[in-house]
Amino acid sequence: MGQDLIQYRERVIAQADRALDAAWPARIGDSYVREMRWATDEIESIAAEMKEKDFDPAEQSRTWRYLGSLYADLEPALGKGMLLKAKKAYETAENLLKGQADELERAKLNFNFANTLRLIDPNDVDQLEEARSRLQAARAHFEGDAPQYLAQVDAALQSVESLLRIAPLANAVKQNTDDMAALEKHLAAGGDVTEIAKKAQVVMKQGGGIAGMVGRLQAIIDTLPENQRRNKNFADIQKQMQDLTRQVLGKNEMTPEVRQFWSLLSERLKSEAEGGAVSEDHFESLGSVLEEFGRILSAKEQDLPELLNKGQRIKEFIQSKFEMAHYLSHGIPRPPDGSRAAELVEHNWQLRRYLLEEMNRSEKGEEESKEALDLSVRASRVDRRIYEAGADNTRAMTVEKEEFRSLALAVRHFSASVHTMPAKPIWRSANVPTDTNAVLYSGSAKGRILIAAVCRRSGLEVIAEPRGESYANARWKQLQKAITAIFDLCFTEGMDMAAVTYELGIALTLGRPIVVLVAKEKSMPFDVDLDPVVLTGGAEDAVTLASAIDQSVVWTYPRPRSDASRKTLECVLSMYPRPQQDVQVDQTLRALAELRKASDPLAIKRTLVKFFDYLKDGETILVHPRWSPVYPEVNNPRLFHVIPFRPEWADRVTAFTRKLCEAANVEYVRGDEAAEPNVIRSIWEEIARATHVLVDLTGFNANVGLELGITHTLGRKALMVGQEKTADFLFPSIKKLRVQPYTMGRLEQTLGKALRSFVL
Repeated sequence: MGQDLIQYRERVIAQADRALDAAWPARIGDSYVREMRWATDEIESIAAEMKEKDFDPAEQSRTWRYLGSLYADLEPALGKGMLLKAKKAYETAENLLKGQADELERAKLNFNFANTLRLIDPNDVDQLEEARSRLQAARAHFEGDAPQYLAQVDAALQSVESLLRIAPLANAVKQNTDDMAALEKHLAAGGDVTEIAKKAQVVMKQGGGIAGMVGRLQAIIDTLPENQRRNKNFADIQKQMQDLTRQVLGKNEMTPEVRQFWSLLSERLKSEAEGGAVSEDHFESLGSVLEEFGRILSAKEQDLPELLNKGQRIKEFIQSKFEMAHYLSHGIPRPPDGSRAAELVEHNWQLRRYLLEEMNRSEKGEEESKEALDLSVRASRVDRRIYEAGADNTRAMTVEKEEFRSLALAVRHFSASVHTMPAKPIWRSANVPTDTNAVLYSGSAKGRILIAAVCRRSGLEVIAEPRGESYANARWKQLQKAITAIFDLCFTEGMDMAAVTYELGIALTLGRPIVVLVAKEKSMPFDVDLDPVVLTGGAEDAVTLASAIDQSVVWTYPRPRSDASRKTLECVLSMYPRPQQDVQVDQTLRALAELRKASDPLAIKRTLVKFFDYLKDGETILVHPRWSPVYPEVNNPRLFHVIPFRPEWADRVTAFTRKLCEAANVEYVRGDEAAEPNVIRSIWEEIARATHVLVDLTGFNANVGLELGITHTLGRKALMVGQEKTADFLFPSIKKLRVQPYTMGRLEQTLGKALRSFVL
């Protein structure tokens, strides 16, 4: 009798499926509704009979799942109420399935349940999150036992992911529209400016990209003359102006509602001036700013070029006033010339100007905007503390050590976002936090004495030479620890020079600020896009060095020709396909994939940090090289040959290596053959693109040391070779690494053997 009931249930569902197919996709019409109502009545009766006869819970659950699907399919004809009935049916089915071993039925229930949840309210983030979770659970089971359902699940997942991206924005737009209308009404009725400003801040936080708008306004406020920032009533008006302007600038346009709001603000400012709350000269100054922005922003653009032109005029207006923000008004006299505080004001201006430019830059992501604004506020606070130090050099040094250098480091990290790149260094890969008062020196003992003396005057400390643990690992940690690194290239060619340039290559790949020293009448041994400090041997060396070190502390990455963070994003997603067994790793990969459509390098960087923290592979860290990240091409083996170019033997070794690579179907490149006109950038790109790097240490050439440092930091597969007794004279950082010897008279038997094993 039980089997008969199950068979009848299946016949009812089959008839309902035929009615559904006939009415798809509209699912409306009298005939369709009649057939589906009959089916729901029958399945309801079957569910009641199964409960009465104490049927197997899994079969009862399946019946309720069928019923939920029938209700959901009636929604286009009978309204949203059917989806709510479907949800209750699925909940009943889920309760019946608890403790049952039928995982396939559970997966099907999750799939059906999720599809209904996403339809009930496409703006309900909580329900959408639940739908996504159920679809992911269903997919995990279908992948192994029922792959025929994967296409349907993936389509549903894609739909849910899209809704999750849209829902917060849709909710924010509606909320902002309602709240802005209320705020406008409040302002028109003469409400308190300060109170409205606070409410406006709450309103603006409900939408996306708010920090970018605030940042642009902050750029305006920072560029106003000093005497305009001292009056309290004027400051209140500025707050109101800030709340209004940030919405406008974020969109580069004024909606009708905002135009009206702007007009009310102008009228309010005028009334405050007439009532004596704002002085006449303050009113005229602020009024001119309002007038200028009103003229720029309220112009009616007819097409895209006009809209873009408006955005450019806004940027130019702000940029034209940047220099007015050089010295902020803190109600304190500016530090006297010659004091350390006066020097710090200038260094802090470099950071503040960079942040002003960033806040005024278009095409920023929300996290970038928030960070730039936060750092700008922080820089203003530090500026005030520097002013307070005045002529007291000891107090100024305290501010420098406690706050200024950590600010400089934070700004540098912010500027590094577009250079984020995963690497697998040959040393232990743990990240070492930066000590804002530590300097790394690489060079002669004589140079170390001079550097240590200069650093002490600024409260910096030169890191001591490693003792005890592995020299190479210790230097790797020290290079990460230092806030800046100094490289003494006053040596002549040879192993000592190569030892320094090796560490210089590491520092360049890590993205450390760098000071390079050369002797008088000597030039750099290679082009690394750095202006060296020329040491004359006189008393002026200390002053020159101190200035160079100061400049290195406030160094920020130049904005690259293009944003390479997307390359890094795609590289990581291809290296670690989903799903991953570890839930945190898998979900972070999902978050990374969602950032494909965002233009926010900082968000990508922060998510990558989380990903590799969760991954815990013991090998990979994130580096931020001076140059844009580049990656090897998939399935394209490529060998980059690091070798001195000038010796006579180099051409013979080159020809031999090239021929062997061609025979092995491996592309061969030597440094002087790269297409990029900038030599050091071409070297970087070739090493980063290479799958194999052959490094010839013969003669310990300075360029070879630099390129080996880059190779080891990225973790590219490397083979170190050298003629005769090269391996007997290795500098400390590579002393424990294997160097394959070869002889010119037996290239095939020595270099050839090692190279074939390396590339095959």
